[in-house]
Amino acid sequence: MKPGLYPVVGPPASGKTTWALEEALKALGRRERVWWVGLPHQRPYLYRLLAQRGAFLGLEFLSFQALYYRVVAEAGRLRPLLPGAGRVALVGEALRTLFGPQVAPGEARLFARAIAELKRFGLPPFALPKEGEAGRLRRVYFLYERLKGKALDYDDFRHLAGKVPLRLFPRPGLVVVDGFREIGPLDLRFLRRLAQEVPVLLTLELLPEGLEPIEELPPRPIRRRVYALANPVEESRYLLRALKRALAPKELGGEGLSPEEILVVAPEGRIPGLLVLKEEYGLPLVDGRERALADTEEGERVLALLNPFPTGRDLLALGFSHLGRKALRLGLAGEEALRALAEREGLLEEWQAFCALRVPGEDPLAWGEEVLERLGVSAKEPFLARLRLALRVDRVNPLPWWRSLLLDETLPPEPEQGLPLLPPLRATGVRARRVYVLEWLAGRYTLGEREDYFLLEELRERGLLQRLPRRLRGLDPLFQEEMASRGEEVFLLYPEAGPSGPYAPLEKGERPEPLPPASLLEALPWEPFTPPSPRSQAPPPHLEVLRRYRECPFRAYAERFGLWDGEKEALGWHLLPKELARLKEDPEVGPWLRAHQDHLEGMAFWRPWRGKRYALRLDGVRREGKTLHLYRLLPQGKSPDLDPKSRWTEWMALEALLQREDVDRVYLWTWTWLEAPRLQRQTPYRRDQSVPAAKEIHPHLEEALRGWEAGVFPPRPGPHCYTCSLGDVCRKEAL
Repeated sequence: MKPGLYPVVGPPASGKTTWALEEALKALGRRERVWWVGLPHQRPYLYRLLAQRGAFLGLEFLSFQALYYRVVAEAGRLRPLLPGAGRVALVGEALRTLFGPQVAPGEARLFARAIAELKRFGLPPFALPKEGEAGRLRRVYFLYERLKGKALDYDDFRHLAGKVPLRLFPRPGLVVVDGFREIGPLDLRFLRRLAQEVPVLLTLELLPEGLEPIEELPPRPIRRRVYALANPVEESRYLLRALKRALAPKELGGEGLSPEEILVVAPEGRIPGLLVLKEEYGLPLVDGRERALADTEEGERVLALLNPFPTGRDLLALGFSHLGRKALRLGLAGEEALRALAEREGLLEEWQAFCALRVPGEDPLAWGEEVLERLGVSAKEPFLARLRLALRVDRVNPLPWWRSLLLDETLPPEPEQGLPLLPPLRATGVRARRVYVLEWLAGRYTLGEREDYFLLEELRERGLLQRLPRRLRGLDPLFQEEMASRGEEVFLLYPEAGPSGPYAPLEKGERPEPLPPASLLEALPWEPFTPPSPRSQAPPPHLEVLRRYRECPFRAYAERFGLWDGEKEALGWHLLPKELARLKEDPEVGPWLRAHQDHLEGMAFWRPWRGKRYALRLDGVRREGKTLHLYRLLPQGKSPDLDPKSRWTEWMALEALLQREDVDRVYLWTWTWLEAPRLQRQTPYRRDQSVPAAKEIHPHLEEALRGWEAGVFPPRPGPHCYTCSLGDVCRKEAL
């Protein structure tokens, strides 16, 4: 093959990689070296494809960055490398220099991403406008380049590789660039230059303007099925059963596939849950997400130390077990809450030791090395390198920057030894015999196209900024097609509904046939232990307990034994009348009491009224001859709650009072603490008058009484569970 650029274009699953592999094998057959340039996570996939063809020599897999590094090194132009975290640190230093010390790591990361995009498309700082946020970016960009000095960031290598002399040694016979959806102008310019020396085979889904393909590949047929499952749990269980059947030997009724022949693509948030279930199903699932330094055991301990809002889990990770267990049980987080807990529990020394560990001291670098030694970190250099960068940004308070730079630090990919669970972006450029795609729903598989913060779409059409691509290009359908074509056989699964309601699938599917059990919990007969519901023959304390009994009998039962707070006296009002003298002296409460003395005079608080079947507990009652005033007392800031669905007492008391001979009229009030009393209606209720709200309550009251008299108090789940303080104790033994 003669030197030149040979573009091959085709939609997803059109066989571009296979086509390029055939050309690479021909070059290897001629004893030529082949450089294969692709995405880093494609390396195992490509070598596996080659190994299926037999032994081979002479092919080397490179990322674009490694290729640029090699070209610059052969030209003798290497300079210190500035990693991604170093770019964020230098941008943070530039921001603090220009705009003050209040800059946060997230803001520095936003500017660093914008600078990286500009450099990736060969745009200098003076290409930006001088006004607005783009003007701020321009100034930061200029200062970043000065602070960087002679160091080279990743985009500098790309830029420099297009200028230095090409001294390819050993010289390749073919360069294959595969796995990319599209390619940037600087990369294309470098490939054009490289194609003057060696043949370059370029496969793409979207061809740049001015480039003519030598081959246009049509899409290949794919066996695709869309399955609808009831909810995410059923979807996960169906997937794991399907994987178990696919991996089982044929003599045991399975399909005999190897883990290398299967891929599972799922949104990144679903992968941890599937990994939890792999032991139950006995599946060799591996985490296909990009590994970060913070995800390692040592990284978790360092992040626990640097957490700005420490939790009980952080304390446990650092060895402060007594305080950590108490904080974890109570769900506390933050320095103030943990300090108060330590003082209350007599663990102040443990808390002070934790705080002393988090103070850098006069020499932060020596402190960092000592802390890493104490935390048992063996490979200290990656952590210390990020601490040096953080100290360059903010020597007074480097810990937030150190934590942020550690969260961004990724680790080299490890060989996959099992069945990978891949997030969408890690599934690009690789295929398998069979692929399962989870959550095939609208909004799940998207490239997240949105306008840039600094350079809006209209700015990208002016001057030098025309080199930048538009952010809103509608590439989601192409990306979804790519996800739905990662295998010869693709199963697209989606849940029909979840906790938030029904979902909108990308394609309508059918219910799959049920699969046989795939774990011991599913296969063996198993009857969960269900504890008996509590029983009691005691009468209900008062009417509101009966109302709450209709919501959940178990909670009404627990209320009687102090396990649930129930309904207490309204805050503020609970001090009356015992603390009345002291309250009158209060500068805030005293004037309010004097202003409403006519209502308080003669009022009886929390008056019980016993009946034959239940009791009423009246908040406040005041009599004026044959006129009665009923008060619903509320804590400060609470709205009136006399709706018959949420309050029964006042309506049932009103109905009973209107049948008495010594009562002519009844006024119904609501009174919030430190506010003025408000009438429920201006005209009073008169004797023998019907009360519609009470008639609405009667059937519910009879139902509650029948249930209470039966003496059984089972839990009744519902929306009210979100406000219950029992912590799901009614369900714990049933799991």
